[in-house]
Amino acid sequence: VSRDWSSDVCSSDLVTHAWQGEFSKVYDKEASGPFFYPPAALVVFGPFSIPNSWSLAVLMNLIFHSVAFWGVWWGLKEGFPNLFSNGHPLLAWWVVWLFSLAPVHLDFMGQNINLPLCAALIGIELLRQKNSKTGYWAAGFLSAIVGWTKIFPAFVTVFYFLLGPKELRLGTILGFIVGLISPWLFFGSGGIDHYSYFYQTLTIYHEKNLIFCNSTLNLPGWIAVWGRPWFSQSILSLLIALVPAIVMVIFLALMMQDPLKKEKSIEFSYWTLAVSLMAFLNSSSRPDYFMFYLPGFCCVISQWKESRRLEKCCLLGAFLFISLTQQAMVGRDLNILLQDARIPVVGMALLIVAQVMSLVRQRTRLVLPH
Repeated sequence: VSRDWSSDVCSSDLVTHAWQGEFSKVYDKEASGPFFYPPAALVVFGPFSIPNSWSLAVLMNLIFHSVAFWGVWWGLKEGFPNLFSNGHPLLAWWVVWLFSLAPVHLDFMGQNINLPLCAALIGIELLRQKNSKTGYWAAGFLSAIVGWTKIFPAFVTVFYFLLGPKELRLGTILGFIVGLISPWLFFGSGGIDHYSYFYQTLTIYHEKNLIFCNSTLNLPGWIAVWGRPWFSQSILSLLIALVPAIVMVIFLALMMQDPLKKEKSIEFSYWTLAVSLMAFLNSSSRPDYFMFYLPGFCCVISQWKESRRLEKCCLLGAFLFISLTQQAMVGRDLNILLQDARIPVVGMALLIVAQVMSLVRQRTRLVLPH
């Protein structure tokens, strides 16, 4: 794995440029390739600027991602103990392992930042579940820092802020402020100025990229490809912008209005759904982002015995369209055809439907008398 490094390990070189004051080499796509991280991430990744040897930087990344690889599996075991202890634990492990084959292991081999991000989000949620004031403060603060690391995880930070309690909200506010000003604290005024350069790099993911890049597997990309024969470019652009925003607002609004949202099982199900939607609505989500669907998949499959038939069908469909369409399963040529048609996104939508049905079933069981 250390010999076949790729992807985000190359970002260590860009972090080093930032810490040497050479910001022009960080966000200049002509010089270094686009750096899709906000300036606050340069502070978080600061330790990777220390090695003066490329081989040492690769080794540090390998250790970092090895810990994250272990952290994801440990977090799933802690978060879903019933899944791996009751019924057929070996079968459950095998199904989850197969579902994770492409995202987790490709992220590990590519030393992609999404593996540590997923491990961090799971660890933060386990910390929040301790239901202590210190745990709430820490979970809120760390979720905001993770959000500043690559922006799209900030959806979970917003979820925490709306979920409460007060200590969790205050932690998210503190983390947001620290993340916002950290570039100025470490790099001076140049760090703050580069928020504008970072914003420019985000425009790379525009409508054409959603259509012509078959690895953008998410709701905006699905709308772009499937809606192209039916809508004009202006209407399509409007749908790409509005539909994900509407889905996000509806989810957060329903969660806030739910009187049962503080029930432990309901609260955790809402969190897994938030993480799934985080990846589903993100216009830059690619196959290596599939790992963020792991908590949602585990949440539904851990309740297999109680699940209704339609719920099971949606979960099986999700497994089929997400896992069995990957290159490792079907080969390169068929994988390209399936991704061009955004078929894996159908599986993601089915998984989210299964999660919603599971959540509704849990609420009904709590409301109705046994």
